[in-house]
Amino acid sequence: MSTKPKTFVVMNRRFKCILSNGFLCLSGIVMPIAPVLAQQIVPTLLASNSISAAPAASITSDSSANIINTADQPKKNDVTFDITQACNVPPYPKPAIPFGLHGDTTLKLMIDKNGKIDAFELLQSSGWKMLDMTAMKAIAGCQVIPPGNWIPSERLIRYKWEFGTGYVSPAKLDEASCKPSEKLRIAEDKEPGLGIVVGIYVSSSGKVVESKLQWGSDNEELNNESLRIAKSCEFTPAENSGKRIFNAESIRFLPRT
Repeated sequence: MSTKPKTFVVMNRRFKCILSNGFLCLSGIVMPIAPVLAQQIVPTLLASNSISAAPAASITSDSSANIINTADQPKKNDVTFDITQACNVPPYPKPAIPFGLHGDTTLKLMIDKNGKIDAFELLQSSGWKMLDMTAMKAIAGCQVIPPGNWIPSERLIRYKWEFGTGYVSPAKLDEASCKPSEKLRIAEDKEPGLGIVVGIYVSSSGKVVESKLQWGSDNEELNNESLRIAKSCEFTPAENSGKRIFNAESIRFLPRT
């Protein structure tokens, strides 16, 4: 594995780190990735927006002296690829199994002129840092298209994490039950932004058993406020074969403006 530093963006902060031996450094801290089981996930490749550039020069004369060599001109990266084939797609993390953690990890990939992922940005969390980190480790430095002289481009991908637990229905948040806040609000599902993400373990009666900060902000006061709100919320319990069961959910908060 290459020891060339890679650039990563999390919470709008850029930093470089070196990947080696199954470890990923985050904000200057080298973090081991959780062990995994071989349960396949199926990520969905979304529409991409390539960085625009002038087209390569065309041949304008039959005279060999006037022919422009286009072989060295960078090519537009409009190549489609299957992320599951191009990269080592991670299986479902073992520590997530008892809780049936689920959600979508949305990432923006920066693909360099050689067809490799040179950097990436976490746009929206699955709700669980464990799942997000597993996805980020998988795509770091991956050769997603054949080597060549490409115009650098960006792609969006979404890892859809699912664990087949046989739920008839997952736990559902009752937003009205959450204590109000002058500083934070609960984000809509399709609303952009990483925000502050809190993972929540919900009892079979719909009460919050435990809440844990997954992705926080630089503002510790807002982090504490997100936990305060999350602990006050109630849920419609998850069900399995007509029986109410323990479940794990998450809430994303955005600042009030």
